[in-house]
Amino acid sequence: MAILVFLCVMLLAPCFDAHNIHLSKDQKDKVHEYTAECIKETGVKTEIIEEAKKGQLSEDEGFKKFLFCFFQKSGMITADAKLNSEVALSKLPAGIDKVAASKLLDECKAKKGKDHADTAYEIFKCYYGNTKQHIMFL
Repeated sequence: MAILVFLCVMLLAPCFDAHNIHLSKDQKDKVHEYTAECIKETGVKTEIIEEAKKGQLSEDEGFKKFLFCFFQKSGMITADAKLNSEVALSKLPAGIDKVAASKLLDECKAKKGKDHADTAYEIFKCYYGNTKQHIMFL
C-alpha cells in the first residue's frame, strides 16, 4: 500500500519543492505504463490527472477508479482494497524516510470509503496530505 501511495504521490505530486524525491528510470517507466493502462481502463479524464499533479485532488469517480487501478497494478493494494504496506515500503526510492512512511501508512490504511475505489482514494488522500516528501517522476 505504501508503494502504491508513493507511486501515486510520485505520479500526482505537485510542482517541485525542497521535499520532492525523484524516481529511477525503471520506476518512471512503470509509472508511465500503469498510468496509460489505468487511464484506458477507467476512462478518467487526463485533465483531472493534470490537476492532481498540481495538488488539486478531485472527488471524480473516474479519478478514484484510476487510483485503485494504479495501486493494484503496482501491488500496493489488493483487489479488496487492502493496503499492502510491505510492498509499498519496498518500492520507495532512496531518500524517503521509511520509518516515517511506515507510521503514516499504518494510519492511512484504516481509511475506508463506500467502495474499493473510494477506499483507495481515501488512503491516498490521507498519505498525500500528511507526508512531507513527495515523489517526482518528471
